[in-house]
Amino acid sequence: MNKGLNPNVPMKDSGVEWLGEVPGHWDVVAVNYRYEVLLGKMLDEKRITGRHLAPYLRNVDVQWDCINTEDLPQMDFSGDDIVRYSLTAGDLLVCEGGEVGRSAIWTGELEECYYQKALHRLRPRQPARDASRFQFYVLNMAAKLGIFTGGEGKATIAHLTAEALRRYRFAYPPPDEQTQIVKFLDKETAKLDTLMTQARATITLLQERRTALISAAVTGQIDVRGLAGGANAPDSIAASAYQIRA
Repeated sequence: MNKGLNPNVPMKDSGVEWLGEVPGHWDVVAVNYRYEVLLGKMLDEKRITGRHLAPYLRNVDVQWDCINTEDLPQMDFSGDDIVRYSLTAGDLLVCEGGEVGRSAIWTGELEECYYQKALHRLRPRQPARDASRFQFYVLNMAAKLGIFTGGEGKATIAHLTAEALRRYRFAYPPPDEQTQIVKFLDKETAKLDTLMTQARATITLLQERRTALISAAVTGQIDVRGLAGGANAPDSIAASAYQIRA
């Protein structure tokens, strides 16, 4: 997908080894040029007074394209902290540790919410130029390729520091092209998600039938005598197990 959605676009060397060639009209710059990167607030239980308690997100609350807002812990946020660590719809949250680079976009589920030091907040410097959703897909690609962890078979980076994240260079298309790519990926990944859900349901059903088959056979609910050597034995036994299960 390095060519975007146009397979015939003129290409150029990105100057980034793992990225290779990209469309000639795309910018290849460090994240810091396009996004403000800010690590969250350090938790200090000794300083929790209860005077300005507010919910905050932890690493575990940010999964791929999904943010938990249920039963969030709280700590004090006041003064400069309120502006510095508050979340605004469109902010991209990135995990510093654990599954490094795991990301999701804050959509304003809570009226007031902040984030802990285990997370980075990426906020577009020019919202009209860059779409957080596009950056989400960029980070998803980089994480799946092992860019943040040194690649397959190499030493894993324990933490993705703000300094390191700011220096990573990615390719950025113009705003309208970012929007087109996001729409395309949202549509196609939704199809794949549906297929995965259906596949999981099928696997669950087959596992249930397998369990029913074994149970029926070992408890004598089906008579397998004379079936073991027959060509249609597996189908006959499976059908019997399915009837028992049903």
